[in-house]
Amino acid sequence: MVVLFVSVAIVMTAVIYLTVTHQTEEMLKEVTANSEETASTIYAGIKYPMSVGDSGAVEKQLLEIKDRLKNIEVFICDTNKKIVFSTHLESIKKDLDNFILNKNILDELSYYLKSGELPEKTFEEQIGQKKYLVHIHTVQNQEECFRCHGPQKKVLGAILLRKSADKNYAAIATLKNNNMFVSILGIFAVILISHTLMVRVISRPVKRLAADIRELPMRISDGSYSVMTDVDRTDEVGDMQNSFNHMASELNEKTKALERSNIKIVKANKELEAFAYSVSHDLRAPLRNIDGFSKILLDEFSQQLDEKAVHYLRRVRNGTAQMSLLIDDMLAFSKIGRTELHLTPVNCGNIVNSIIEYYSKEIEDRNISIEIGELPVVRCDTIMMQSLFSNLVANALKFTRNTDNPRITIGYDENIEAIYIKDNGVGFDMEYHDKIFQVFQRLHLPEEYDGTGIGLAIVKRVVERHKGSVWAESELKKGTTFFIKLPVYKEG
Repeated sequence: MVVLFVSVAIVMTAVIYLTVTHQTEEMLKEVTANSEETASTIYAGIKYPMSVGDSGAVEKQLLEIKDRLKNIEVFICDTNKKIVFSTHLESIKKDLDNFILNKNILDELSYYLKSGELPEKTFEEQIGQKKYLVHIHTVQNQEECFRCHGPQKKVLGAILLRKSADKNYAAIATLKNNNMFVSILGIFAVILISHTLMVRVISRPVKRLAADIRELPMRISDGSYSVMTDVDRTDEVGDMQNSFNHMASELNEKTKALERSNIKIVKANKELEAFAYSVSHDLRAPLRNIDGFSKILLDEFSQQLDEKAVHYLRRVRNGTAQMSLLIDDMLAFSKIGRTELHLTPVNCGNIVNSIIEYYSKEIEDRNISIEIGELPVVRCDTIMMQSLFSNLVANALKFTRNTDNPRITIGYDENIEAIYIKDNGVGFDMEYHDKIFQVFQRLHLPEEYDGTGIGLAIVKRVVERHKGSVWAESELKKGTTFFIKLPVYKEG
């Protein structure tokens, strides 16, 4: 079967080649004859006006040719290949090589002008995507020309006809396509016979199995788990059918188990979030009481208390202040997951500038260098975005506290389409990268750097709610860069 297929292909290719070659030759012969006839007609029309020096009549005839034969250009040149007359007035008195770009044509023309021989072929030329055929017709020095040119020269110049050949080559392409079509039909006939045999033996059962495989994800997503294919063979195809049924059964069980687990996880997360919100909210009142009574004791009874008691009261107040911050952050974290998004186009630069203004006193007191590049407009919830940038800027300020010449850079990386906030602070070991966005995870001691351990978790949750991504790159004692990728808003 393979030998037959190759043989048919070789024969058809040979037929196409020979036919196209023959047709091309015939076309060129016909075009050459037509061009010679046209050139002779043109020469006959301008011969007398040229012999008496009536250039106006020559130009008039060439313009009539230009109007009548839209796809033909005519150039009449002298023996120096300087254009004397033309259908295109802008070319007159210019060198022919400015308009005929094929060097072979110009070389052949030079030969004919010197030898006086009559050209017997047509040349091809391509300018850009367009193809042309160029015919040369030499102007012989005849008796009526002796008065001006004398009898010494054999040739006085040449007439060049350049004709668009796109239609001719399109005809060849059509012929080639027709022959190709016939050849393909012949090859297809051979393939069809072998294909019919293969379909009955192999393809049909395999296609049925492939269709069942394609339907498997759709049926599972629709809640239908009865995806089995009919086993009607005992050969290798039958083994594939059995394997598919086993795989489908296993997948059904795993999918059901995963759905049950997901339902439990979602329920547990909602319950945990509701509990955290409720507890945090309910702790506020007693915490305010503790802080308030501690303040009263310090303000009104500190002189009646010994130094140790005053120290303990101050620790109570510091503890309640820290606890209040923790409760506020927990409520903020919980609120992000419960609040409905209000998406609008927001200029991140405006948000960042307002946050930098809020921290301006600390920035000025610590002489921190702040660089803010051009930031994009993103489609986001304004309040949540303020929380995101506020936490990231506060984080950068905090961890540059013990750095000489602290520097914070905020910008947009167009290559990765992400906003970045970079500092030259304390940095962290990238081994703990996954922990920094988790609630209550801290990589430094509270005595070194204050905080609740919730700020970066808030950042991550805000980004996730906007279907974006956030990550960090850091090096110990060299600083940290946070990258935030959000859906950039584009007008229209």
